[in-house]
Amino acid sequence: MFSSKKILITTEAQFDALADDWRQLETRLERVLPFQTYDWNRNWWKIFSSSALFQRDELRICTLYSSNELVAVMPLTIKHIGLPGLSVYRYVRPFGADPNLTELRVPLALPEFNESILSFWNESLSDQPLALSEFQLIQQQQTAACFMATNLDLHTLHQRRISNFIIHLGDNWDSFKSQLKRNIKESLRHCYNSLKRDALIPQLEVLRGDQLQMQLGEFYRLHGTRAAATNTVEHPDYFAHAKHREFIQALLDSPFAAHCLLFVLRLNGKVVAMRLAFHHGDEIYLYYSGYDLAYAKYSVMTTLVAECMQWAMKEKISRVNLSVGEDVSKTRWNPERVEYAEYHYVKNRTWRIAAGNAILAMRQKKKANQNQLISVAS
Repeated sequence: MFSSKKILITTEAQFDALADDWRQLETRLERVLPFQTYDWNRNWWKIFSSSALFQRDELRICTLYSSNELVAVMPLTIKHIGLPGLSVYRYVRPFGADPNLTELRVPLALPEFNESILSFWNESLSDQPLALSEFQLIQQQQTAACFMATNLDLHTLHQRRISNFIIHLGDNWDSFKSQLKRNIKESLRHCYNSLKRDALIPQLEVLRGDQLQMQLGEFYRLHGTRAAATNTVEHPDYFAHAKHREFIQALLDSPFAAHCLLFVLRLNGKVVAMRLAFHHGDEIYLYYSGYDLAYAKYSVMTTLVAECMQWAMKEKISRVNLSVGEDVSKTRWNPERVEYAEYHYVKNRTWRIAAGNAILAMRQKKKANQNQLISVAS
């Protein structure tokens, strides 16, 4: 067991003071998801936390220090339903309860402190006798399963697997391509041959900083166009809401902007596809995209991903993260699969289990209705 100092962050002033230590921890890890960074979480709290009378969020960040260095951080919010000082329901969950802007909500920790930060989290969460407290845990699958199995006072209401797909690049595109499955080789051949046949010359542009800002409106437009497509994997327009665009702008106005990329595919000079991405260390995380439906027959998004990979190789970047969600556009690249688990649980008491199951059912029904409305509106 590692000797460490536990500090609970509960105020925005303490959150601000954590910036340097958190960013330093980011540099000590080989892999850091954009959603684990200080700037993502600080801006998320600023924009998405609620302070309404009957529904308010309480800040709760668990931190571990070893030899005066931050080694683990787990940002949590406690949503209170009820009057101030008299909650009837508490929902304790990681930062990132938004419409899929934060795709993975896991703690940032040196590997040897993964279990310690979960233990600290569990210790810090006291239940309230007259209120139902529901908890959400998201962590790599093995760590999460071990935590739940060794804490018998917890009852799982619901769990699901979250798959994240990562491609390991070599330093040569031809060599990398030769190891791909036949179906993606054929897709790539079709992409480039169809462009050549119609005298369309592809060009990749990589935007950063102010250049990215200038093209953000076009990215949102193409993303909305992509959301309207019906002959591919469907998803809503995640940036239709002004608050979601405000969040992206806040990231670009923060030091996080140094990690942001916008990949732009042009055909004979015309912008036909874009993909927002985040670069950290030796990895690029491919985020949301958009494309002109008039060029769908050329599979421009596959071409754009291929161009992104070739650019990454030239930049000596060894991994491309295809994000979460299992669909053929990711699995056909034969990527590494990293499994996460999401648990919803309550304390193991009969009335809490019954109430928790009822609330979970209502929440799932509400979410399904909202997704249906978004799809219709798109």
